[in-house]
Amino acid sequence: MTTMTLKDALAEVLDPRDRTVVDVGCGDGSLTRHFAGLGARAIGIEISEGQLARARKAEPVAGADYRVGKGEALPLEDASVDAIVYSNSFHHLPLAVMADAMAEAARALKPGGTLVVVEPIAEGAYFEVILPIEDETEVRAAAYDTLKHPPLPLQAVEETVYGTVVRYRDADHYLTHVTAVDPARRERLPPVEAEVRRRFAANGRTDAEGMTAFDQPMRRMVFKRLP
Repeated sequence: MTTMTLKDALAEVLDPRDRTVVDVGCGDGSLTRHFAGLGARAIGIEISEGQLARARKAEPVAGADYRVGKGEALPLEDASVDAIVYSNSFHHLPLAVMADAMAEAARALKPGGTLVVVEPIAEGAYFEVILPIEDETEVRAAAYDTLKHPPLPLQAVEETVYGTVVRYRDADHYLTHVTAVDPARRERLPPVEAEVRRRFAANGRTDAEGMTAFDQPMRRMVFKRLP
């Protein structure tokens, strides 16, 4: 299996320069700022101002903008953007609105525009660590099933499985990250924290820089909006 970073996986299928690119579920905004740094008009979207707090606190990058919105109700005009990206975020949508989110992407994309969805597969060393906090096996399968049946005018053009490596300084760094992605996990963490830390130590490996690294299989799916 080919190993790539997220940025490499996106660069193979998307050239953001001089295009309007939307990062849905932008988290801390790092990917939004990456697109802006490559010359895009980049829009990062999160479900609340609270979830956008980390992105807004980061060093500003020209061309990066943040908005509150949802996948099923994007704060975008019809046919107004060149590309929409879901990076590790599509499976966080409520099951009931996943199909609606696909239709929303089609609505907001310009004809010929691109939708790229990168999703983690429910297996591998990294997946084993988070299981005590949240087992996403079913929701990730449901997300994939939705993605396999895109609504017109979206057309699937590519699907690739690749490996990536996720790295953390230590277990505290990991726990800070996974609870920031979904604050509801903070309430579920205390009774399982010891087991999560045990799995973190058992499944990770120390890389050349002293970070704890985990292998994670990923799936990239690319769609085009038909004219």
